[in-house]
Amino acid sequence: MYTQHNDTGRTGANLSETFLTPGNVSSTSFGKLYTVNVDGQVYAQPLYVSGVSIAGKGRRNVVYVATMHNSVYALDADNLGAQFWKVSFGTPVYPPDIEYASNITRGSTVGILSTPVIDPATNTMYFVSRNESGTGTSATFSQFLNALDITTGAPKFGSPHLIQATYPNADNTLTFNPKIQNQRPALTLANGKIYVAWASHDDIGDYHGWVISFSPTTLAQQDVYVDTTSGSKGGIWQAGQGLAVDASGNLLLSSGNGSVGVSPHGVVQTGNSFLKLSPTLQLLDWFTPSNSVSLNSGDQDLGSSGLLPIPGTNYATGGGKQGLLYLVDTTNMGHYSTSTDSIPQEFQAVFGTGSSHIHGTPIFFDSATNGPTVYLWGENDFLRAFQFSRSTGRFQTNPSYVSSMKAPMTNANGAMPGGFLSISANGNTNGIVWASTPYNANAQQATVQGVLHAFDATNLREIWSDKENDARDDIGNFAKTVPPTVVNGKVFVSTFGASGSPDGSGQLVAYGLLTLIADGNYTLTNVNSGLLLEVPGASTQPDVVLDQGASTGQAQQSWHVTNLGGNVIRLTNNLSHDVVDVKGASTANSAPVIQYPQNGGVNQEWRVTQVGAGTYTLTSVSSGQLLDVTGASTVTGAKLNQYPPNGNLNQRWKFSVN
Repeated sequence: MYTQHNDTGRTGANLSETFLTPGNVSSTSFGKLYTVNVDGQVYAQPLYVSGVSIAGKGRRNVVYVATMHNSVYALDADNLGAQFWKVSFGTPVYPPDIEYASNITRGSTVGILSTPVIDPATNTMYFVSRNESGTGTSATFSQFLNALDITTGAPKFGSPHLIQATYPNADNTLTFNPKIQNQRPALTLANGKIYVAWASHDDIGDYHGWVISFSPTTLAQQDVYVDTTSGSKGGIWQAGQGLAVDASGNLLLSSGNGSVGVSPHGVVQTGNSFLKLSPTLQLLDWFTPSNSVSLNSGDQDLGSSGLLPIPGTNYATGGGKQGLLYLVDTTNMGHYSTSTDSIPQEFQAVFGTGSSHIHGTPIFFDSATNGPTVYLWGENDFLRAFQFSRSTGRFQTNPSYVSSMKAPMTNANGAMPGGFLSISANGNTNGIVWASTPYNANAQQATVQGVLHAFDATNLREIWSDKENDARDDIGNFAKTVPPTVVNGKVFVSTFGASGSPDGSGQLVAYGLLTLIADGNYTLTNVNSGLLLEVPGASTQPDVVLDQGASTGQAQQSWHVTNLGGNVIRLTNNLSHDVVDVKGASTANSAPVIQYPQNGGVNQEWRVTQVGAGTYTLTSVSSGQLLDVTGASTVTGAKLNQYPPNGNLNQRWKFSVN
């Protein structure tokens, strides 16, 4: 998962999730695996890259976390979040120096606020950091575009690059102000460019909605667009959603309260609008609601969420603080009229008590059961599923399904900001809607308790939540506007720290299946050779190096699994009653794997990770290396050792009950 909401279409869907299903996500089989404390609040969605080459560790699945304290972490996704590296990027900004309210709480700082983007082709992560130097009236502010190597955390391409920009236009020349411009939307990588967008903090100052593109190899500025030139505002917030990209590489985005219409010098003002920009940031088309003047006066931003292009069509949908969903044809978006909205469809989609804002951008899933469906969870309302007809190009305005609870679950009256959603599925089946919401309070200007839900995507029946077993699974404090990341059988959620932790805290919380291999007797077959893990010669002596052999049905090839928690197991041979052991608790590459009497050492503990349908790796808890057939041999009698992960089949095993 290299970008916010999984893809540049911002569907929020991972359609390659083969492990988690509505049948196995329940309080008895699914729950919290681990938490990792980080040094600040996390507004960025966790990103995930499989098979990253880490020096001295081999290839690992890595989850990346960026914090408001200007730090980036690389964590082992399969080994309790063990830290590979952490890098920091200078003194962050003190919130009272840039905002008058507490939308960013006083215990936090303002560092890396938006979700980074990763280019897997170059192993590069891009993100914006913010710095403050000095205090009071003498303080100075700066923003930087950063590029780092995801394998080491080292800077790349002359990083960091100081962001400075002007925008000459027929109305005037605008200059980028790094103090008041809030870099809120996730970064976007498309068209060989990095796109970065800005809004403001608390509508303070003469701000504008800026979009700037940069070279991914030099970080040099390339193109600039500003949506309000004769007036002001038009911030691009989108509640952290990244800019969407259509099939032609055009950018689709949504702006907030701001100037509308055409300036005296003929410049189109696109506050409170849906916009389509070319890859070089030329305004191609737009839609501005006919009641935008009223929206401006009532602080009812259209751009409180982002845009979702509906796959396989020319349509896009989104909404703002009115709770209306708008459907626009991106080939003819309708422009602006004070009398009517010239778009295909608009309807009230959120019916909240006290407020009906849309902050979490809708997500999309084309299921085998229901067909194309958009899911939306507005504040103080229920999660709703709206079916979309590709033949008519319209939504069914009555939701096909709704959840049984609101967001928040209690005190849902004027409480912000609703639910933030992701989809996991295997193609068009086994769909699960994952939702992070506040639990029982308004999160607008406070740190409040969160809740994580899982719903069957076909009917929005809740199948799991962290509150079913709160003592084990508690999500902690709600991270505003951050959707879950679901990949390879795990759900990664950013939080503002554990329940009861100080304001300004942050955590990564990981959930998954609690027991991959149940206690019992098994044979272990190497996927590469088809041979079985065995004690050679049916020996009952300690220190014997294990090998692989053809199936004999004898006890020296039978192993008893004992679960120790968190998918860590001990393997005991049913003939010798000794256990699988890394000799001498070595951490060296190619150290032999032997049988040895149980002694409680972590070199006798193995972490099970599912890597395919019915196939697993076994990682030594003491060394972090994998149970491996030496030299990828397919020969009977080849010895077992430990070796760093390399993705090869000689490190994968199948368990068969015997």
